[in-house]
Amino acid sequence: MVEDWLLYTVAGLLGGLTSGLLWARSWEDLKAFDFFRFVVLGAIGGFVFYLAHSEWNLPNSVVAFIWGYAFKDIVEALMSKARLVRSSKLDLR
Repeated sequence: MVEDWLLYTVAGLLGGLTSGLLWARSWEDLKAFDFFRFVVLGAIGGFVFYLAHSEWNLPNSVVAFIWGYAFKDIVEALMSKARLVRSSKLDLR
């Protein structure tokens, strides 16, 4: 039997791969670093979801795929907020 962490990581990787394929406009986009970032962050997103999972079943596998699909956007949004906080343009009080 395959380990659960590997299933979630692969599901996230497939989500990141799907996201990268949908955003690519040309063959050059697929060879660029951004595509690699989609795939790697998708796999990391799947693994992060594994850390918060209950058990491997259909709803969790779909959510791991979606988490991998959206993880690059989540990371970029968090980095954007961190830059705003660091530059003191965002008041969190």
